[in-house]
Amino acid sequence: MVASEKDTSEAILQAAAELFGEHGYKGTTTRAIAERAGVNEVTIFRRFGNKQGLLKALGEMWATQMAGLAVGTLPDAADTRATLEALAKMEVAGALAFGAPAMRLAFDARSVPEVTEVMGAGPNSNLEGLAAYLAARQGAGDLRQDLDPHVMAEAFFALTSTFVMSRLVLGSRFGEYGLDLDEVIRQLLDIYLAGVGITEVRS
Repeated sequence: MVASEKDTSEAILQAAAELFGEHGYKGTTTRAIAERAGVNEVTIFRRFGNKQGLLKALGEMWATQMAGLAVGTLPDAADTRATLEALAKMEVAGALAFGAPAMRLAFDARSVPEVTEVMGAGPNSNLEGLAAYLAARQGAGDLRQDLDPHVMAEAFFALTSTFVMSRLVLGSRFGEYGLDLDEVIRQLLDIYLAGVGITEVRS
C-alpha cells in the first residue's frame, strides 16, 4: 500500500520530533530523519526545503495545540469554564505528544540561531494569547479583577503543560494515584478556577 502525501509528511514530522527530542536540533541530520521516517532524504528536501523548514512545519503543527494560539478557534469562548477545560486538555495532550522535543528545542533556541528564528516567539505568543482571553473574561466579570492576566496565564500553564513536562523529566506517569488523565485535568482546573475567582467548581 502506497502511503498518501499526508501520511508521508506526518511520518517525517514525527521522526523529526523524536530525533530533535533525543539529540537536539544540531545533533539531528536530515538523513537520520529520513531513515527513521522510512523515506528518501530527497523527499524531505522536496516537501520542507531543508532542516529549518522542517522545524518550521513542526512549530506550525504544535501551534494548533497551544491554548493561547487556539483559543480563538473554540466555539463558545463566553463559557469560561468550558473554554478553559478544553484548553487545559489541549495543552496536556500537546505536552504529552511533543513535550520532550519542545523542551529540548527551547534549550537549543538559546544558542542555535536557526531554532531561535523559528521557535523563539512561540511560547510568548502562547502566553499573550491566553492572557488576552483571560483579560476579556475579567472584563466580563468571570475572573478576579485584582490579578494580572499574564500571571493567571502563567498559573494556567503551570497546572497543565508544565505539570506534564515535569513528569516527563522525572520519568513518572499519570494514573499512579488511581485517577485517569481526564479526572486529573478536571481537578487541576478546579484548583486553578478556585484561585482566579470562579467560585463554582464541579460538583
